[in-house]
Order: sequence, then C-alpha cells, then structure tokens
Amino acid sequence: MENNGKKAPGRQGAGNRRHNPRQAQGKHGRPIQGQGVKVPRDSSTLGVRKEEKKPSQAPKECAICGKPIFDLAGALADKESGNPVHFDCALERVMAAEKLEAGEKIVYLGAGCFGVVEYKKGNDGSFVVKRRIRWEKEGEKQVWRKDLSSYITRI
Repeated sequence: MENNGKKAPGRQGAGNRRHNPRQAQGKHGRPIQGQGVKVPRDSSTLGVRKEEKKPSQAPKECAICGKPIFDLAGALADKESGNPVHFDCALERVMAAEKLEAGEKIVYLGAGCFGVVEYKKGNDGSFVVKRRIRWEKEGEKQVWRKDLSSYITRI
C-alpha cells in the first residue's frame, strides 16, 4: 500500500494512546464521566489550612498583677489558684524569693519549672542546674489551658 506521503487511514492524531495519567479512562479509551475535563486549581491556597476563628473570649486577668493576659500560650498557672499569670510576673516572684550567689541566674527550664543555674566557663553556653524551683503543680491540667490546646490542635 502506497500513501504518497499521506497519513495512514484511521483515526487521525491517535498516535500511541497509552495510559495518560492526567486523564482517567474507562473502557475503549474514553474519558470517565466528568474526569476528562481539566479544571484549573487555585494554587494560592494549596498546602494552607483554612484559618479557624479563635473562640472570642475576654482576656483572662493575671492572678498576680490583675492586668489582662493577651497571650495565654505564654502564660503559666498560679501556684495557689491555678489561674493564669504572666510569665514575667511569675519570673519576678521567683527572682524575689531566691537569693542568688555570684554567677548564678534564674532561667525557665520548661514544664512549669524554673531553675537557678550557673554557666560554665567558656563560650559554649553550657550550664549546671543548681536548684529546681517548681512553679506549676506537676501533672495538673488547667481548664483555661485545655481550651487553648483544643484550639491549637485544630489549626
């Protein structure tokens, strides 16, 4: 058979129609209903979670100074009442109660615990914890913190 430079008879442009990963196909190479049409995606929001609105609550008051606490994530629980207090207010109370020797500093160690530390000689930043000062009661969960953590887990 001679074609004189023309394409072979049959489907034009069919070429090698193997699996096209962008187009799901059903029987006989036809697109599955509704999936053959490409819909452009809005790439500006890909990988970004929809921001949930924070529950609107009045700011809590610090149990030490009485001023509002706008950042509950950075607050600590009061020793006696368990109500939220500013981190700085708790640090001031600890500093007032502790007698420090030369070279000692008070730092927050985490998990509701402060510490009196002494930095080692040199610039490596290492230190020795001399005393631990428990500020929050260990294992006790506060109601105001539960509300905050339930919001954070949904973000």
